[in-house]
Amino acid sequence: MPMGILYLDEAGNTGLRDTNQPLLIYGGPYIEPSTWKKLSDDLILIQTKYLGIIASRFQSGLRAENFLAEVGTNVNFLTDFHFHAKNIINRTALWSKLDETERFKVLEDIIDIIIKHDITFYIGVLDKAVYQSTISLRNNNMGEYRHLHEQFLSFIESDTSEHAQILTVIDDGDAGEKEVLKDCLSSSNLNKFFGELVCGKHKDYPLLQVADIGVWVFQAFHRLGTNRSDDYAQSVRYLYNKLQRVLKIKQC
Repeated sequence: MPMGILYLDEAGNTGLRDTNQPLLIYGGPYIEPSTWKKLSDDLILIQTKYLGIIASRFQSGLRAENFLAEVGTNVNFLTDFHFHAKNIINRTALWSKLDETERFKVLEDIIDIIIKHDITFYIGVLDKAVYQSTISLRNNNMGEYRHLHEQFLSFIESDTSEHAQILTVIDDGDAGEKEVLKDCLSSSNLNKFFGELVCGKHKDYPLLQVADIGVWVFQAFHRLGTNRSDDYAQSVRYLYNKLQRVLKIKQC
């Protein structure tokens, strides 16, 4: 049986009353074993590219190609270097060495490798206001997560090949959220998902970083005002239009 790995990240997990984040979003790439190494290798090439650019902008007295070899192994924030959309866009830590245009080019390069390998990026999205109108908040108890996962996982199961077996990997975040997801994965209504949930940090699971990038782009696009036409808004719309080539969205 063909096994696939679903890498998931989330956004908007700030409670139903947070009007600044009106959507609860889970999403990520679904990757089959034949593609896993190719995508991972391409991700390393992108990482090496931007580490080289960043290294060249340090006043270290070292050539860029020697910077990481001579300095990076002894500096934790260099060895922990990984893709995290919020840090890239806000240009924090090492990403401060990139300019305004380059920060979006990092995300575009990652979206391009998803498209290159024809990898489906699944998104499950719940409109908090709509959901609230149908339930009692007093007795909800993280019901929005269960509602989303039940529909989202069923959608993925119906969209994948008949004999697929799916392992789910997610960022190691809130314990309650993970328990709800794990419970949903074990549902008797699902046949393709392993009941176990693999949890880890972005820096240890590079393809979780791909999930983070895609979810950030989706959320950023849907938070834009329709009248915004500044450089940031145009860049987000450009990335979203690209990502749409591989997106499959379930409104939950």
